[in-house]
Parts: sequence; structure tokens; C-alpha cells
Amino acid sequence: MPVSTFTLPLQTPFKLTPPNQLIIISGYPCSGKTTRAQQIASYFHDRIASSPPNTRESRLRVHLVSTESLSLPRTVYRDAHAEKEARATEYSAVKRLMSKDDVVIADGLNYIKGLRYQLYCEAKAVLTPSCVVHVAAPADSCRLWNSTRGGGTAYPDDILENLIFRYEEPNGMARWDSPLFTVPYMDDAPDLEGIWNAMVGKDVVVKANQATVLKPAAEGDYLHELGKTTQEIVSLVLEHQRNSGGGGTLPVPGCSVPLELPANDLTTSQLQGIRRDYTKLNRSHVVGKDRIRQLFVEYFNSRFE
Repeated sequence: MPVSTFTLPLQTPFKLTPPNQLIIISGYPCSGKTTRAQQIASYFHDRIASSPPNTRESRLRVHLVSTESLSLPRTVYRDAHAEKEARATEYSAVKRLMSKDDVVIADGLNYIKGLRYQLYCEAKAVLTPSCVVHVAAPADSCRLWNSTRGGGTAYPDDILENLIFRYEEPNGMARWDSPLFTVPYMDDAPDLEGIWNAMVGKDVVVKANQATVLKPAAEGDYLHELGKTTQEIVSLVLEHQRNSGGGGTLPVPGCSVPLELPANDLTTSQLQGIRRDYTKLNRSHVVGKDRIRQLFVEYFNSRFE
């Protein structure tokens, strides 16, 4: 499905009635994410059905993308390569459904910041509002609920524990996790009206910005500059680790935002993986050369917050 492109003055704010909506569900395995996703989908269906004819709301369609709808087995999380492919499958399915009259509910684990950031950027690129719904449940409750599942829907114990350990809880202060709706496990339902207003409300607008406006590749050497700049930052991290070890804050020449390094040293393959992920995400999101450095540093830091 083709995506419209916009060429705008970078300093001119642009507002548009949201073309579609993305709701990202996140939480521990077996925390009740699918129940919450279905409650949201049902509420949206009812609101759409009761909307006056020939209004934008009456034309909306709701799509629920889940591990079940994508036929992803629980065991994909045991193997790093299979897990990466599973995340790519969810990402592609969500991206394909984005259109002006669609509400997409991404009911996957969405347990790492990197995936939520990718989905946020994809939504932002097409001027789409997005939100995160965090289904909050204690790990012990999730273990209990998992143990009562049957029919091949339970997670193997080792995978469940590993996913709980690796879960990166959404942070409402981060722009890719905002607005954030947290649903305690004992609540009957999420803030359904609040989610509707955040996604469909008449005052909802999305501003285009330098990071996400799709423009013609006026700078012919953009991809070269993207690769060169990100490699320079990777090399800077490797040199710092050799000389000073891991952890701490690392200033980046020509950038107002420093790198926030994790306590443990990162391997070359880990750093190149981050660089590849960022490059894939931003190949078509052409920005000025002076912005490449800062945007990559912000993306790097988001992977370890």
C-alpha cells in the first residue's frame, strides 16, 4: 500500500486530522493483554457503529494484530534469530494495515523499547497518533495464569521466566511510550474513553517534524552520510570501552546529547546490530546531515533505558 509523501519547510509546523490510529499493547506474558486488546476493540466497534452516518468515525475499521492471528508459536522466543523474525513479522503486519480509515491494535508482547520505538516512528512518519496500553500484572500472577493454560497456549517455563526478566516497562516520559495508559490487573477495563479520545478525538493532531517527514532524497549522499555517521559513533563507543571500560556518559563530538552506555561492554556485533536496525528504520526518512548524529544517539540511548 503506497504511503503519501510530503515535502514541507522543516521549520513550519504541519497539522493534519489523523489518518489512522495505532494502539500498542504491552505487558508480561499471560498478563491479560489479549483480554484488554479485545475490550478496546469491542469498545471501538461500538463507538464506530453508533457514530452518525457519513462521518469520519463511521468509516473507521478496527484491526487486531496478535501472535495468534500471525500464527507465531510460543517457542520462537527461545531462539534469538526466530524471535527477531517474529518481531519483524508483527512490525510488517501492523505497517501493512495502516491507512486513513483504520485503527490498528498491536497485541503482541511489545516487551522491548526498540520495537515500540519502531512502531512509534512508523506511525509518526505517516502522521498517525499512537499510544501504549501497559497491562500491569505481578509476575507471580502471570506464572499462575500460565500454569492454568492448555491447548498449547502456555509458555514453557524457561521462556516465560526469560521474557519476564527481559521485559522493559513502558515509560510515559519517553515520547514513544506516550500517551501511556496503565491498566492494573485488578481493574475491570482500561480507560476506554480516554484511549478513544487520544486516538480519535477531534482535537488530536500530529505534527510533522524533521525526523519523520518523508521527503525526496534531495541530498544525494544521504545514505552514505547515514552509514558514515553511525559507524563513527559505533567506533567511538568501541574506543571508549577499550580505554575506559563500559558504563557512564560518553560525549559525542558535534552532538548536544551524550551517549548513555550500559554497565557491561557491548560487543562489536551488538553495536553493529543497533546501527543496522537504525539504518533500516531511517533509510527513507531523509533528514539533514546535522540531525543524523543526534537522532542516532537518541535511538542508541533508547535501547538501554
